[in-house]
Amino acid sequence: MMMNRYLSDFERNKILSNPDVKQRILMINGDKKDSKLELTKEQQKQISVNFSKMFSGLVVVNWCRGLKLGVARQKALEQMSAYVKSKSNPEHPMNKYLHALDNQYRRDISEVNMEDEFADDTLPVKADWVKEWEKLATDDFNISMQKMNQMYKEFMPQKTPEKQFGAKSFEEAKEKAHKKMLMILQMQLENENQRAA
Repeated sequence: MMMNRYLSDFERNKILSNPDVKQRILMINGDKKDSKLELTKEQQKQISVNFSKMFSGLVVVNWCRGLKLGVARQKALEQMSAYVKSKSNPEHPMNKYLHALDNQYRRDISEVNMEDEFADDTLPVKADWVKEWEKLATDDFNISMQKMNQMYKEFMPQKTPEKQFGAKSFEEAKEKAHKKMLMILQMQLENENQRAA
């Protein structure tokens, strides 16, 4: 019965470790946002550029392997979505941005595919330049993916609380919020006791 009424410790910790929830807890107490939990504009730009290069590389590789251009784009979308889903740490500051990019690409490329007069075009797969182009696109994709993975690794939150992004200020804010809630509850109980007397 307790599990039906209250969140398990696992669920509670999962929610409280989310960067957006951490930011809101800091905001509850009037504290400023923890910039370590958010990406800078420059970091977002780097992620966007590498995401775009990865996507474009996959489109070219798929197209060079005999798919129609529209199908090559759609397959690249699926491949990029699989990459984004593999980045599953909810505490990681890149995840939210990667998911937003993935969703934006899905909308934009679907629209392009519907309107593009070249969506049904294929390449002459036996042409010499096709294999060269595929190799170049594969190299570009691999370089961009390595850069993306390196950034992801650099921003990976540490497992120990003292090294975790914003851990100290988050814990302080959580403690302040807890004390405020206790104080409010105590005041409500005192008011109810006074009314009853």
